[in-house]
Amino acid sequence: MRLGFNLISIIFVLHCNVKAPNQNVFDPTNIVGSSAVALLGLGLGDELTITSRYKQNDYPIFVKTEYLDLDLSAPAANYFSKANFKISDPYQNDLILRDVFPLSDSRLRVLFSVSSRSEWREPVLLSITKPETMNEFSFPGKQFEFRFPYPRFYGSISEAKGKITTSILNDGRIILVGGINPSGATLSTVEIWDPETGVSKLLPSLNEGMTGLSICVQKTGKVFVSGGKTVAGNVSANTQISDKIYSIDPSSETVTELSFRMVRRRFGHSMVCLGDGSILVSGGQFQVGVDPSAITKDHELISLAGNSSVLLDGSSDFPIGIIFHATEYDEANSRILYFGGRDRIDPYAFFSNTIYTINTNNFSLTSLLGNFATARSNVTNLKMPNMDRVLFGGMNREGTGSKAIESWNESLSSTTSLGFTSRFKNGSAIVRFSDEQVFFTGGVDTYYKSGILEIYDHFERKNYIVDTMMSPRSEHSAFLTTKGIVIFGDSALTDTRVEVYGKD
Repeated sequence: MRLGFNLISIIFVLHCNVKAPNQNVFDPTNIVGSSAVALLGLGLGDELTITSRYKQNDYPIFVKTEYLDLDLSAPAANYFSKANFKISDPYQNDLILRDVFPLSDSRLRVLFSVSSRSEWREPVLLSITKPETMNEFSFPGKQFEFRFPYPRFYGSISEAKGKITTSILNDGRIILVGGINPSGATLSTVEIWDPETGVSKLLPSLNEGMTGLSICVQKTGKVFVSGGKTVAGNVSANTQISDKIYSIDPSSETVTELSFRMVRRRFGHSMVCLGDGSILVSGGQFQVGVDPSAITKDHELISLAGNSSVLLDGSSDFPIGIIFHATEYDEANSRILYFGGRDRIDPYAFFSNTIYTINTNNFSLTSLLGNFATARSNVTNLKMPNMDRVLFGGMNREGTGSKAIESWNESLSSTTSLGFTSRFKNGSAIVRFSDEQVFFTGGVDTYYKSGILEIYDHFERKNYIVDTMMSPRSEHSAFLTTKGIVIFGDSALTDTRVEVYGKD
């Protein structure tokens, strides 16, 4: 009789701690709290999970800052110590475990000393075992894998060249148009490089050698390029600036000069393929000269269906002539955002720190609230998951790159300084690496060409050096592909090889 009463009491206590009445009370994953565990003497409760913010394609920041923060699903951080963590072979001497301590009840910080990571070709595994004193939660152990990229050569492009007009296609391949070879001659080459094979295929050429064309890719996959110039340096004749428009079809591998031309010759302009099939080009140099009179402030709309291009009226104009500006096509909100730019190409240039937007329904231009602290041209802008637009690199005076990293938040109408790159990045290629991480490749560091690879982490708001490239490069291109970040081109290098910074 007493045995029966005790059994009923145990079942009653268990029932009080079950998440839902229809769950199996003898299933350890359904038991909450320590009272049921103590009565059964099983030492099993809810399973504790440990997670890191890093996803498969992220670059763990502990390579530079020497810490890794882990989130726990329950308040059990105080149970863990250094003894519960282990670094996999053969990296114990490269990534040395220094300490483990709680930041809160459910957050751990792991401190490392990073002595070397030049040959981390295999995954680094961080194993976590269950603390002996932790009985409130079940924990089968956890293993984190961090696979780091490394540089290597992978395939090649058709010829040595830099200042190439490039874009990634809808199918993941990369198109290269024009450029300048090491002898200083402009090129008419059109080719498509496949990151899956490393092989480049030549298409029919442009009708003349060009550099500095603008490019956009339609949803259909067709590519359009326009403008550019036929000489490497400053133009000495208006005819050296192009008003031609080319259509490139990657599927049929055809290159066609359109039967009509832009209203203005343009170099250093922007080009956006709109959702309705038309194209908007903006700004750029249209005639000989290094002062503001050579730079236009207007836009023109290219109608592919009507075989025509028309200048928009003056209400669409920028307040000043703009060249070497960046764009973002925000199709959902029927607008184009413009970042940076300059009003001339001589040492007295005015650099822009204003964000302009043009409405693609009525083509009215307005400036948005929140000016950047650093005025610059040739800037790279990327939209982050938290809706920040972050600006990287660019030039803030003649021949000098900017180290500033700044963000603009539209809802707050404000800009924020996020620090600086380690070196000047004039002529650097800047490309997204993951949702919140951005890579800088090469560039000119004041007086010399850089082979440094560094990464900016928007979650941490930090920038750090991670590796070196196979070859120092400037005036080059970089893209994130399925193989990793591919890097190619340089108008002073005779090497045609493509290098990839990947994890395979």
